[in-house]
Amino acid sequence: MVRAPRFSTIASAFLGALLLGAPIDVAHAQSNWGRYKPGTLAAVMQLHDSTIRADHVANHPGLIVSGEDFPTLARVVYRGDSRPLNPRRIDVMRQWGLTFLGDSSIVNDFHREYHFQEGKRLLWLPVQDTVASYFARELHPGQTVTLYVVWFGAYFAGEDIIWAFIVNDFKADPVARTL
Repeated sequence: MVRAPRFSTIASAFLGALLLGAPIDVAHAQSNWGRYKPGTLAAVMQLHDSTIRADHVANHPGLIVSGEDFPTLARVVYRGDSRPLNPRRIDVMRQWGLTFLGDSSIVNDFHREYHFQEGKRLLWLPVQDTVASYFARELHPGQTVTLYVVWFGAYFAGEDIIWAFIVNDFKADPVARTL
């Protein structure tokens, strides 16, 4: 099923960021769907992993927000599970909103993160509530899906990096049905 991307209050927030002088790339997160390019979330993580680890040692935890959001069309497998947002991801999202929009209310559009798999890597990704409302009707565990994802930053305290990507929309691959 082909459909136009869903818009929500986050689109309005990004337009507001443009008017407030936020970087152009950040301000167009949803207003320009064409800026999303095929890629992997693993590539974004690999690009930043060593810098994050070098800049933030175990006794100095760090929250990182990024003005370059790497708009990515990521092909992943939907695992079917969800859970409440990780508090550290909420912190990154809130700080990103304050830094680039002057308002942290962007977190109000997200309440759950969903389980996906990219290659061998398992990922928990925050999904806008309005977007996630379509999951039950359009997605099945094990189904390949293309996500519209941007990167807000990360949190690191000496162990695993908690990556803060957000999902703005998706395109589901058709599911073969047997008669």
